[in-house]
Amino acid sequence: MNGLDALIAYIYAGGPIMAPLLAASIWMWYLILLKFLWLWRIRRHPLEFGVSLAYLEGKAWDDKLEWSPRASALGYFLQHRGGDSEPDRIMWEVAVRRQMFPLTRHLSAIKALGAAAPLLGLLGTVNGMVGTFQILGMQGAANAQALAAGIKEALITTQTGLLIAIPGLLAGQVLQKRVRDTQGDLMIFFQMVDQWIERKRMHA
Repeated sequence: MNGLDALIAYIYAGGPIMAPLLAASIWMWYLILLKFLWLWRIRRHPLEFGVSLAYLEGKAWDDKLEWSPRASALGYFLQHRGGDSEPDRIMWEVAVRRQMFPLTRHLSAIKALGAAAPLLGLLGTVNGMVGTFQILGMQGAANAQALAAGIKEALITTQTGLLIAIPGLLAGQVLQKRVRDTQGDLMIFFQMVDQWIERKRMHA
């Protein structure tokens, strides 16, 4: 039996709960990969404050910079600024707050799927044990093969749920830490631009 046949046999032995377990796993890891790639991509396109200052002073905006939260916030601000210092500060705050949703996108779904996997595994365990007791009630302990199949289903779904949940939740924690670091960097950038707007107001 090759690896693919063994995998198919393993899934089949796990019973009907294996389908939602596999769907949850595929969806969760797709979101994890998507988030990792997004974070990697925005780290490749940092926007230094010196470059930002040139755009704030009137340099034409470069659309190619819209990969990072810093650049996206600055681009939105430059497109919607009014020229008055106090409204500009409000608009700058709005521009930064708009970046919080893309930063945290998919994190809740990843955590929910990771938490749901062991619960689905537990459901499979219950389903397998119910089938086992039904066989015991109808046939007694004579049908050892059917009893073993029910117990195997219970154990496989429990194992699969844990195998999905543990690495998924760990990956979610790593992603959350990276998102927090990016949020902290964005807030530092927010304060620097806010101070620039305030200095501009004082020298106007």
